[in-house]
Amino acid sequence: KAIERTVKKEVGKGEEKKIQMPGKVDQSRVFFSSEGTFMGGAISQPIKRIISVDPELYSRLPLSGKYDIARLVGSLNKQIDNREKMPTMLLGPGRWGTSTPSLGVPVSFSEINNITAIVEVAFASRGLIPELSFGTHFFQDLVETDIFYIALFPDNPGCIFNKAWLESLPNALEKLMPESGKYKKVLKICDLAREKLRLMADVVSQKVICLR
Repeated sequence: KAIERTVKKEVGKGEEKKIQMPGKVDQSRVFFSSEGTFMGGAISQPIKRIISVDPELYSRLPLSGKYDIARLVGSLNKQIDNREKMPTMLLGPGRWGTSTPSLGVPVSFSEINNITAIVEVAFASRGLIPELSFGTHFFQDLVETDIFYIALFPDNPGCIFNKAWLESLPNALEKLMPESGKYKKVLKICDLAREKLRLMADVVSQKVICLR
């Protein structure tokens, strides 16, 4: 059983901005929500693109395929010229930046440095579990680059993850990278021109929610 750790961000210089979190919310609007497992302080951030890796299909890939997915994520990261104009959420199983592909996607930090928020989703049946190793260089780089971090444990009480909504969205992978079509079931790019998605977090209540 995964151990969910509580993450509290140090405020540092200046005061933490206050975020007005939503009250009672129609559950159909929630993409995900959780408590305690995030890093990056208070935030109210629109998201215009989601890059997601399917955990089940990723786990079935051979080693070379797992590295291919990491390189594709890096190529998509390079296409983000401006984080403010194209705020992008990266979502995948296990540990982003791991050196062991069976535990997550083995990207280097330079392959995700233009991402606005990264989400690690627990996929316990395949051993793909987020590891909140905040002393590592990878997490230090996230802090320094102002990349928001969330770990989701869908099997835990109080955590919501609407995977069905994500699966209902069209995949723009072949349009953006025609040569990568063989991975279109594993890697998905969702441009949210018609959807309004907002990521919100409050350090006082330790709650994070992503609403559409």
